[in-house]
Parts: sequence; C-alpha cells; structure tokens
Amino acid sequence: MPEIITSKVAIGISACIYDCPVRYNGRAFDALRLLGREKADFVWTPVCPECLAGLGVPRMPIHLTGSGQEVLAGNAKVKDRRGRDVTEVVIAGSRAAIEALERAGIEAFIAKESSPTCGLYKARIGKRRTETGGGSGVFGAMLIERGWFLIPDQALANPLTWWDWRRRLHAWLWLKRRELKGARELYDAWHVLKFIVQETDRPFADAFGRRLAALPKRPTAAEIEALRHEALDALRRPSNKARIRAAAWKTFAHARKKGRLKDVDMHGLDVTAPSERADVERVATELVLMERISFENDLLFGTTPVVRRDRRRVRDAR
Repeated sequence: MPEIITSKVAIGISACIYDCPVRYNGRAFDALRLLGREKADFVWTPVCPECLAGLGVPRMPIHLTGSGQEVLAGNAKVKDRRGRDVTEVVIAGSRAAIEALERAGIEAFIAKESSPTCGLYKARIGKRRTETGGGSGVFGAMLIERGWFLIPDQALANPLTWWDWRRRLHAWLWLKRRELKGARELYDAWHVLKFIVQETDRPFADAFGRRLAALPKRPTAAEIEALRHEALDALRRPSNKARIRAAAWKTFAHARKKGRLKDVDMHGLDVTAPSERADVERVATELVLMERISFENDLLFGTTPVVRRDRRRVRDAR
C-alpha cells in the first residue's frame, strides 16, 4: 500500500517567483502557474531577504565578491552597483527571512537561482553576468546549513521536473517525520523508498540495503539517525526524464505481469514504453494517473511510494 501524507505541506518560496513584485526592478515571476489546482495542496510562505534587508523596491542590483558561504564567514562582501557595502544588512535580512520561515514550520524551500541572496548553487558572483559562477547566495547558504529540502526554481520549468521534485519532497518528509525505534523500522521504511533512490544511484541504494540488512537487532539511536540522514540526502538528488520513464515503465509492467491491474479502472491510462518518444507533459500525465490508480487500489507504486491526499479523500477511499 502507498504511504499517505494528509496534512498540507508548508513550503517557503522566494517571493519574486511567487508573483510578488519585489525584484530590484519591481518585476515578478509567477513560477507556480504550472501547478494549477495543485498549488492549493501546499501552504506557501514567500520571503524576500533583500526587502527584509531594507533595500526597498526598486533598488540597485547587488552582487557578491565571493560565495554566500564566504560572505557569512567574513571573507567576502555584498555590494551594490555603486560599490556601497551592504553586507551587514543583507545578512540581517537573510536571517529575518529564516526566522519567519521557522515560525511557519517550513522544512522545504523553492529558491530563485542565480540570485545573490536566494541562489542555492548558481549565485551571481561579480558585477557582470559573465562572471556568474558556482556557490550559493547569502540566504541560500543559510538554507543549506539547515538541512531543509531545497528546490531550485528550474524544478518548475515543466510538469515532469516538478513531478520529480514533488514526489521526492513527500518521500523526504515522510522519512524525516517517521518514528524509527530500531533496525526493523528503518529497514521497512527503506523498503518503501528504495525505488526512488535506485533511479539516481543504484550502487548506493544496493550498498545501503546491504548495510541495513547487516545491522544488529538493537542499533544505537545515533546509528539509526546517521542512516536516516544518508537516506534523506539520497532522496534530495533529482532524477531525469530517461530514468523516470524507465522506472515508471518497469513498475507498470511488473504490476501488469503480476495481475495486480486486473479488473482495475485504468481511467484511460495507456502507458508508453521507454523506447517510444513522448513529450514531458504526456509522461507527467501518465505518472499522475498511475499515482491515482495505485492509491485507489491500495497498490504500492514504487516510483511514487508516498502520496499526499486530503483526509476526506483517504477516508472515502478506505
């Protein structure tokens, strides 16, 4: 049976991609338009570290002289276009954003990449766009320190990438919140989630499974938490279209071969084999339908082992 999350997931987001006109030039992006009605499945907390820093709208663009981690360590600065040092206020604004997210119970965040504040892995370093390099923004560095589930805004580029990040978020939250008292509980949890990790790192997944099987019956709490942390890290690694399609087809073919789909309402689903070309919208539609069919029939769909449903829908289905 699939595991169910019934509460709405609280998720933070850079305000400028939540259609709030807080960018330096007063513009905004509605990055969530792709979600449609699914947007209501989450409780959103938009924040803008630069506004909380008191820089205002509109404002001069800012840039980093080093990564956000270096800024926090005191080894780099944040400056505006005229060369004014705004390091202290940007750090203060980023801390204020973190505090607001913590009050909201946030454990996941969608960040605007390439931003000198919110960027997770592609923060803008230097005055010119051609100088953009790796590293985090100031706020992004603070987010990484907290170990939250972090999603770059590119995840909202198309339905398939969002589906991948969303299913990983739900699986991550389920494992993070699950009570694990001993080796048996940890092994059972891994059995639910291992198919997702196998997509992106089969050697790690296989080795991790062997390590769990070799655990003593009463491992220490520290050992259990260390293994949970490894599994949580693995769930944060995104997949790609080819891997997703192959995993979905494997799961579907296995269920069909075992007769689990016999006499099941398929809602018009016609899953295509990986050898056939299909656009991301079609693949995402197939996957969402497979999730729905699995939920309605108490089948574990390994590609999405944890789903989010309203309590009423869970009660009616059961």
